[in-house]
Amino acid sequence: MKIGIPLEIMTGEGRVALTPDACKTLVAAGHTVYIQQHAGLISGYSDAEYVAAGVRVIAGAEALYAATRLIVKVKQPLPEDIRYLKDEHTVFGYFHLAADPALVQTLCDSGITAIPFESVRDADGHLPLLAPMSQVAGRIATMRGASLLFRNRGGRGVLLGGVDGSESGRVLVLGAGVAGSHAVAVAVALGAQVDVLDLNESKLQQLKQQYPVINTHLSTPEQVEQLSVQADVVVGAVLLAGRRAPVVLKQSMIRQMNEGSVIVDIAIDQGGCVQGIEQTSSEQLCYLKYGVIHSAVPNMPAAVPRTASQSLSSAILPYVQTLADYAVNQLPRAESGLAQALYRAIAIENGAIVDTVLQAEMESGKIE
Repeated sequence: MKIGIPLEIMTGEGRVALTPDACKTLVAAGHTVYIQQHAGLISGYSDAEYVAAGVRVIAGAEALYAATRLIVKVKQPLPEDIRYLKDEHTVFGYFHLAADPALVQTLCDSGITAIPFESVRDADGHLPLLAPMSQVAGRIATMRGASLLFRNRGGRGVLLGGVDGSESGRVLVLGAGVAGSHAVAVAVALGAQVDVLDLNESKLQQLKQQYPVINTHLSTPEQVEQLSVQADVVVGAVLLAGRRAPVVLKQSMIRQMNEGSVIVDIAIDQGGCVQGIEQTSSEQLCYLKYGVIHSAVPNMPAAVPRTASQSLSSAILPYVQTLADYAVNQLPRAESGLAQALYRAIAIENGAIVDTVLQAEMESGKIE
């Protein structure tokens, strides 16, 4: 199989899908791997390191796409990528289609086979390729919230952990999944007072056992309102796999929050769990609304590209090997999780919507 790794061109993005070590494994298995020039540079991997691993370096995106069939990338294709994609391409990467129906239609029109990382499930029904970046995003979210609280950043001037003679700051985490649990880990380490809300009692119990100092609550609109008004930092970490994130934090609640408090919405990739929130970027991390700092960067792990690239590459490598070894319509039974994601992707190839849940939401008007 001819495998291509393009340079990521989303604003602020510096991750690379596969590290030189991962590429070396693929080359040893008999596959030909191409990488676009400087694709690994921001993650700390030079073209020379890829060449040493047996990878062929190609100067431009057009030539890379023309030379390869399996494209492995981090973020969804942008228009600059899509113009080079043909119906013979299979693209493996993050797509977050539930929040981007326009991209769904574009992919339908292109005829490619698209396999979203976030749709791949393991034998236990977990999302193994979403988890690594959720871990990174959760940790960054709390750290970012803590820094935006500094007075010179426009915040309340609160140190989350406090010091002798002062109160600790309060962190509210909406969601006890992978991203939420890692946001909690950092908040606890900083010494903040932490409240966690979720609809899943077993997840809350697991977090409480791991971090006895936190307060856990079953999520209700009343609890969200009460705790958000008290919080210095609110981390939105709500995920419904394959679907648009539900709105949990309403604008009526935000208006009651303390001036200079901070909201960091990790769920922005899936549309955001904060009502009316707008995407921000690595260049413009935040904006002020109702006196509250809002931050919603869709590619948050790009802030630590080396760490994120290493974690992602390790997670996706076995799946890339499988896709390289088999035709997309001949995956072995053991790869049912990958085949399920592929089934949805083939629906794109045939001109249908990627996911029946997404289709129902679009038809109902939930996604406009």
